[in-house]
Amino acid sequence: MGTFRFILALAASSVGFILILPVLLAMIPLAVLSRFAVVIARCLEPGIARWGELIEFEPEIGWKPAANLSTFHLAEDVYQVSTDRQGWRGKTDLEQSDVVVFGDSFAWGFGIDDKRYFGNLLPDVRIKAIGTNGYNMVQELLWMRRLALKLKDKLVVWFIYFGNDLYENLTPDMCGYRMPFVRPLDGTREWQIVTDHVNATRWPSTPDVDTAMRNYYGKLADLCSRSFLSARAYPACAFLLRQGAELCREVGAELVVLTIPDVTQLTPAGRQLLLRQGGDPKSFDAELPDREIGRICSELGVRHVALKDHLKPEDYKVGDCHWNAKGHRKVAELLRELHRRHGDAAGNIGSKTLVAPGDRVTVQPNAL
Repeated sequence: MGTFRFILALAASSVGFILILPVLLAMIPLAVLSRFAVVIARCLEPGIARWGELIEFEPEIGWKPAANLSTFHLAEDVYQVSTDRQGWRGKTDLEQSDVVVFGDSFAWGFGIDDKRYFGNLLPDVRIKAIGTNGYNMVQELLWMRRLALKLKDKLVVWFIYFGNDLYENLTPDMCGYRMPFVRPLDGTREWQIVTDHVNATRWPSTPDVDTAMRNYYGKLADLCSRSFLSARAYPACAFLLRQGAELCREVGAELVVLTIPDVTQLTPAGRQLLLRQGGDPKSFDAELPDREIGRICSELGVRHVALKDHLKPEDYKVGDCHWNAKGHRKVAELLRELHRRHGDAAGNIGSKTLVAPGDRVTVQPNAL
């Protein structure tokens, strides 16, 4: 009986295999085609460069973008990025530029393709941006000094992002990358730039401590309050702006300071978020950074433009502090207007500035 059942089971299995065999044979070409499609897709998809592949060590400054890039990088999405022979973004050479922007990741255009990048949008104004991710104002000033002879007669626009620039002017590294910073001179009200620690090795740090120290929302809340940090950060910023203003005057360039708010500063909910992270509830004011820098610029005779007057939350990426394509377009149009005023001022004999420092620059609504 057992043998008979075994024979019946074997026969049933054989019949089942014979019935399913055509299906299996039909699936083989599909599997091969699917595998072939995966191989082709991998060959055609862009290579994504990591952050470390986009930069190289730069003495005194810490790092700079690598030269002659043509690659893709991952932000919240993959974006295409290219650089020139010196490592800067933008299709215009520095020598031929009308406007030179110094800044950090906002100047670099983090997360935005070349075709939507503010530096490439204007056919009538040639813009060159000097900057990359993580820069503080000290690094930007050092580049300003190195490139001073190429700035003659140009409009120089200095981007200052409130999210981390003012705080990181005071720190010796950015997540392990050594960078120059400023510190007060003992017994004086002056500041000095420190660069002797900058080399290609990693700055020693403990990840947990480093993360806590870089609580950017907490630091921004302190900068929007009367705090120990703001009492140091604004004098340090004034020192750096004074250096930049004097340099631009010496070489015959016009300096404009353009301040960039974090998106949290633009909404009631965002301001409440900042207050939960730090700051002093009694003195907290989201517009304090603009007022402080506006005051500094007024004392220096430098025009200050506050982007809070021109951008809205919808001009920023969702879940990212940087501008989206709409924000880049607005910034490009603002730079066009600043360049027009620069040209008018240059033609006005005896006039040092076209408008008083701190005056709001108006861009026609249809231009945006």
